[in-house]
Amino acid sequence: MQTLISAPPAGVQTTRVRVRPAPTYEPAGTGAVGAGPAGAGTVRVRTVFPRPRPGAGPSRKTVAAAAEARRFTIATSRLLFEVIDRRRGIAHLGDSVSPAIADQVAALVRHDAFRVAETAGAPGVTPVRGTLLHRVHVQLCDISAAEVFGSFTSGGRIRAFAGRVERKPCRVRGADPRAGVRTGLGQVEYRWQLVALEFG
Repeated sequence: MQTLISAPPAGVQTTRVRVRPAPTYEPAGTGAVGAGPAGAGTVRVRTVFPRPRPGAGPSRKTVAAAAEARRFTIATSRLLFEVIDRRRGIAHLGDSVSPAIADQVAALVRHDAFRVAETAGAPGVTPVRGTLLHRVHVQLCDISAAEVFGSFTSGGRIRAFAGRVERKPCRVRGADPRAGVRTGLGQVEYRWQLVALEFG
């Protein structure tokens, strides 16, 4: 709901409050809220679409982009925490994160940043090892960019993260269909990539 407070007329002490419904921002149905894939715990996922024109729902391209961004964000977030937990190497992130994010994660792993947080809990309480992804929210900016944020557990404490994913051009190896061999890096595909990341 949207609340509008108007100034009272001269000599009147009461404030008039007019309440009217807020415009539709988030469509109902399967496109708005989805469940994460099965794995280490259940991940609650919420997707917010860009504000549509009055009376119009999101286009097919928007819905498809939201689904892609959601799948990418969940998969990359899981992989990211496995790397931070040292269950996987930094090389497993590949092109799913930008070089700057790869350097940032490598520094976190090198300095055991999350393990330090685990030992900083209440005295006498054994910290829970590892990280567990809980919630992921994806807010689509347009069909090639989305703001993401969510929560995870580290050392028995709930923490937050936020970031941005974008579709970036990526050179991939082509293949000669006649010979069945790969050729040089000449083909370009647009793939989602994590380009910004912050931990709370």
